[in-house]
Amino acid sequence: MLAVEASLRAEGERQIKEGDVVIVYERHDRMKAVTVARNGELQNRFGVFPHNEWIGKPFGCRVVGKKGGGFVFLLAPTPELWTLVLPHRTQILYVADISFVISFLELRPGSVMLESGTGSGSLTHSLARAVAPSGHVHTFDFHEQRALAAKYVPISLSLSLSLSLSLSHTHTHTPSCLHPD
Repeated sequence: MLAVEASLRAEGERQIKEGDVVIVYERHDRMKAVTVARNGELQNRFGVFPHNEWIGKPFGCRVVGKKGGGFVFLLAPTPELWTLVLPHRTQILYVADISFVISFLELRPGSVMLESGTGSGSLTHSLARAVAPSGHVHTFDFHEQRALAAKYVPISLSLSLSLSLSLSHTHTHTPSCLHPD
């Protein structure tokens, strides 16, 4: 993986604030992405976790449920974690494959990348991080709902880069020789 400038990293001393996307780590096989909202709360088998208590805490912290039952960890959303928790709207690439693609393409900060088919955005987010902070990822998808859902994820992952996302419309054309006279 390429080294990323400290100011661009999602983890570290950054404080959780309202509107942030937090990866809630419940156990090794159970994580979910949650958008922090004032007066919001997460309820799971480990307890009730008010969002107001998350605000101002650093990413990576452990929080205990309202009644002291269980606990969860509040993790910064990295492309690797996002790949594990995102809704699988399409077939996705996982970290091992993504690492190979980025290495094979020799992507570096400042690179310009064209991706055909945004899908769930799993690969898109890792590409964006690889070319940050001065690079650019152009990506498109023919499916409007998928494209719109993927559009907001780089913002929620705190990626400081330029990302172009557009829809590709396919036009059907019947050759003139097939038109009945």
